[in-house]
Amino acid sequence: MSHYCVHCGSELVLRVIEGREVEACPNDDFVLWHDPKVTTAVVVEVDGGVVLGRRAIEPGRGLWCLPGGFVNDDEDPWEAAARECAEEINSAVELTRLIGVYHIPKRGAPSMVGIAYQARLSGGGRPSPGAEMLEVGIFAPDSLPPLAFPSHRKVMAEYAGVLPPAGRATKSRARAEAAEPRSGAAMAQRGSRPSRVPAPSRPRRTR
Repeated sequence: MSHYCVHCGSELVLRVIEGREVEACPNDDFVLWHDPKVTTAVVVEVDGGVVLGRRAIEPGRGLWCLPGGFVNDDEDPWEAAARECAEEINSAVELTRLIGVYHIPKRGAPSMVGIAYQARLSGGGRPSPGAEMLEVGIFAPDSLPPLAFPSHRKVMAEYAGVLPPAGRATKSRARAEAAEPRSGAAMAQRGSRPSRVPAPSRPRRTR
């Protein structure tokens, strides 16, 4: 697929910049950098287990996953993690620690940087399925159903102590932020009683 310069409209050509082959304009300094998207995953602890949702959408429809999703341009990753819990499992959460930072390679799509947090419920809410989940469940960490995404399997393995901590070299700032747990209540105030009934449909945000 051809790409074009946003300044002059010329078709981009391959150039080597900083040792990497990239698409760039032959007439000016525009470079099409392929940057990763940032996503979150949250291990929410409840009653000795963790909350998973069974997906109502692709990819992975019908499979289980951790609550989480993409970080918006104007969001702190902590805020995005709390918002996604509110949207997907109808629960306000308090983030308690950073689990890890991961590179998630993709083919035919931008790669992702995944940020995983541990959390607990706050505000007295109980999980129930949001619009993108068919149902929610609480599972013992050693008795998980098949998970939709390899990155979520990696997060759970690290959470359970099977893998060494990820992203150690990149955690210094995140550790400082994680020193004080942040409540998701100010960002996500919704909560409801447990339910396995499909959530009411609503317009879905697309990316």
